[in-house]
Amino acid sequence: MEEPKLTKSAKAFNYTNVRADQTALSEFEHAFHIWVHSSVQEIKGLPRKKYIVSGVTDAFNQLYSLYNKIGIFEGEYGYHKRVLGDRVTEDFREADCIVVSHPFSADGNCSHDKLREANSYGVPIFVDCALFGVCKGIDFDFKRYKNVSSVCFSLSKTFGTGLRRVGLLYTKDNFAVTKYAGWQYPLVSSAEHHYELLQTVGPDDMPNMYAQKQLRICRRLELMPSSTVIFGLDYTDRWSEYKRGEVNRVCITDELESK
Repeated sequence: MEEPKLTKSAKAFNYTNVRADQTALSEFEHAFHIWVHSSVQEIKGLPRKKYIVSGVTDAFNQLYSLYNKIGIFEGEYGYHKRVLGDRVTEDFREADCIVVSHPFSADGNCSHDKLREANSYGVPIFVDCALFGVCKGIDFDFKRYKNVSSVCFSLSKTFGTGLRRVGLLYTKDNFAVTKYAGWQYPLVSSAEHHYELLQTVGPDDMPNMYAQKQLRICRRLELMPSSTVIFGLDYTDRWSEYKRGEVNRVCITDELESK
């Protein structure tokens, strides 16, 4: 009698060998890593292990399963409060983990002051670098912060590919994505879409391309230019409908792209 072909896992019909896909994903992961480090902005102190995720938001969803109380600064990315409700706190003494966007979500500027404060609480820090690729003049040197446990970059803002999200997570933590390879769940499709895009635009190209136009738009609208080229900032009541924490953050992307 012929030996039956059986598996312990629930194998799909028409299942193909994932080895080639895993190789392609590893090549993209390396290319993404090189792309990040090609910036003139200093990149240091990233956790050693890195993984492809479905954007920074996917990394957040996984982070939420690792820690109960997430600390954030006022004006931080609104997704945290929307998803977690009272599991979010601005009192860092209650926090199991602190999330800091760098550049900061509310103003697109450097967050090293916030990272220093967060580091003083002795809990893991997740650094959200979703605005990397559209910012200038900011260093990403995290070596000075012993509690930085995760740093995540995204390509959505640079390439306009939010519907095909992809990110690169550097982490010391036991995120779910660390199990994907062993479980044969490589995130291949978004990686394939972005692989060639990485060769077309560098992490400093968009802010350099639009820097002068950002200044002209901000002068016309009486805004202060942010270090993130897609933002103009207001500290008066003129643009109060765009309030984020202590600043009115106005996104000028449509103005930048208009002729």
